[in-house]
Amino acid sequence: MYLSVPFENGETFVVELSEGQGSGVIRASRGEGLIEYSVDTFEAGMARVRHVVEALLEPLADLPRSPDHIRAEFGLRVTAEAGLVVANGSGDAHIALELEWSRREGGG
Repeated sequence: MYLSVPFENGETFVVELSEGQGSGVIRASRGEGLIEYSVDTFEAGMARVRHVVEALLEPLADLPRSPDHIRAEFGLRVTAEAGLVVANGSGDAHIALELEWSRREGGG
């Protein structure tokens, strides 16, 4: 089964769905396969991802000393029901956040 995800400009890309996905979207038969159409655009999904990143980083702006490096890691999955979502790992949403400071304070 496949999911057709639209871009705001009208173009689409197709992703393969794993078994069990696909309820609640428009289905259309195409040849031998079944294609479903997402009601969510890719850009709308990326806007939600941006909000996740902002929510992760915004509280760090109040730290007394800013980290030298910030790394946030999470997987994304395209689903028929929810569009672009943070992928789960072991049943829970997976977001890893790393902060790194150099030993010297003041940069000198």
